[in-house]
Amino acid sequence: MKRDYVPAILENLIWFILVAVFLFFIFQSPFFLTSVNITNILSAAAVLGILVVGQTFVLITGNFDLSSESTLGLAALFGIWLIVPALAPNWGGGLLLNPYLSIVIILAMGALIGWVIGLLITVGKMNNFIVTLAMLLILRGTMLAFTQGNATSGLNFPPADIFYWLGHAAAIDIPGVVKIPVAVLATALVFVTGHVVLNHRRFGRELYAIGGNKAAAIASGIDADKRIRQVYVISGMLAALGGWMLAGRVASIQVNLGEGYIFTVMAAAVIGGVSLQGGRGTMLGALGGVLLLSTIDRGLNLMKVSVFWIKVIQGLIIMLAMFIDAQRVRYRARATSEAKADAVVSEAGKR
Repeated sequence: MKRDYVPAILENLIWFILVAVFLFFIFQSPFFLTSVNITNILSAAAVLGILVVGQTFVLITGNFDLSSESTLGLAALFGIWLIVPALAPNWGGGLLLNPYLSIVIILAMGALIGWVIGLLITVGKMNNFIVTLAMLLILRGTMLAFTQGNATSGLNFPPADIFYWLGHAAAIDIPGVVKIPVAVLATALVFVTGHVVLNHRRFGRELYAIGGNKAAAIASGIDADKRIRQVYVISGMLAALGGWMLAGRVASIQVNLGEGYIFTVMAAAVIGGVSLQGGRGTMLGALGGVLLLSTIDRGLNLMKVSVFWIKVIQGLIIMLAMFIDAQRVRYRARATSEAKADAVVSEAGKR
C-alpha cells in the first residue's frame, strides 16, 4: 500500500508543529494569547522573516548565504554612523548625511555585497560556503573599523528618528485593542512578493530548475550564473533592509549586532521545507518556520526559562530542522526509485 499522504505531511509538517507549539504555550501561560504578546511575536518575526526570504531565494538555487547576518549588522550600524555626530555620545562618522540618503546608501550597499558574492561564485568559480563565510568575517571586521568598538546611537540626534521609523513606528494602533507595527506589514509585503515571484513568474521557475538540476537548466537555455548572481543581490538587499528594520528596535547599535543570526535564519528556512540541496521549498513554508521560531522564543521567555536553556533548545530546533530535511530527501529518493521500478515492470508486462 502506497503512503500517498506522506509527502503532503512532510511538506506541511511545519504548520502541524506550529499549531501544537501554540496550543502548548496557551496552556502554559495566561499571558501568551493576548494582543500584546501576539504583536511581540510578529514584531520579533519581522526581521527574521526578511532575512529568511532572501535566504530562501538563495537556497532554492542550491546555494546559501552565510554573510547575511553581517550585512544586516553593517547596514544598521553604517546607516546611523552616516547621519550622527562623531565622538560621544553618538560615536558616528560626523558626516551628518540626510537620513533618506543614508537609507538608500545601505540598501545599495547590501545589493553590492550580494553582487560581489555572486560574482566570486559564478565567475571566480569559488565555493559558496567559503566565499560567504569570508564575507561574513570581512563585514564584521568593517563594523569594528568604523566605530573602533564603540556603540553607535542616534537616540540623542533628532534627524535619526527617520531612520528608526521602519522598526519602531506603528501602522495601526488602536489602544487596548491592537497595535500592528510597520515592520510587520513590511515583512508581510516582502513574503507576498517573494511568493508571487517564486510561484507565478518565470524567474522563480528558473530558480527551481537550477536548484533541481543545474546542468539540465543550462541545457534548456537558462543562464544559471546570472540567476545565481541575482539571488545573492536580492539576499544582500533584504539583509540591509532587515538591518534598517532592526535599527529601529534597539537603543544603540553594537558592533556584534546580528551575530549568530544566520543559524536561526537557516533553521527557519529548512524547518519550513526549503531544502539545503536546492530545487525545493516555498515562501509559505518559510513563513511557517519564522513564526514557529518566534513563537517558541517568546513562549519560553514568558515561562521564564533560563536564557542558557533557550540556547540549548534553539540548537535542538536546528538539529530537528536538519533531520526533517533529511527525511524529505530520503522519502523522495525512495519514491523516485519505486516509480522507476514500477515503470520497468509495467513496460516488461506490455511485451
